[in-house]
Amino acid sequence: MNETLTMTGLILTVLVVLYSVKKIYDFIDMRKMVQRDIYENYEIYRAAQKFAFGTPVDEITEILTNSYELDDNQIKETMLLALPHRTDPDGGYLAFIKAINRVLGQEIYY
Repeated sequence: MNETLTMTGLILTVLVVLYSVKKIYDFIDMRKMVQRDIYENYEIYRAAQKFAFGTPVDEITEILTNSYELDDNQIKETMLLALPHRTDPDGGYLAFIKAINRVLGQEIYY
């Protein structure tokens, strides 16, 4: 009888520890998501969407000019990297996002 209670206690202790570790990891992941979302500029996504729909480059450049992340040289570089991919099946959306990430030097947008 004592062995059964001991085993049950050990199993319950392990389950509580595993559950606590899972909750800690979930909390850390949630904080990372919140920090990333704050950093993202949704004007970039809007410009990428318009790029994919075939909007003229001037309008896209205007949207990007209002972005706090990019200067004029970075905008020109982004357009040079993305324009050859406008005929892709997705209209160049993914290539535009990759070009933005490449110009910024880090993976911010997905």
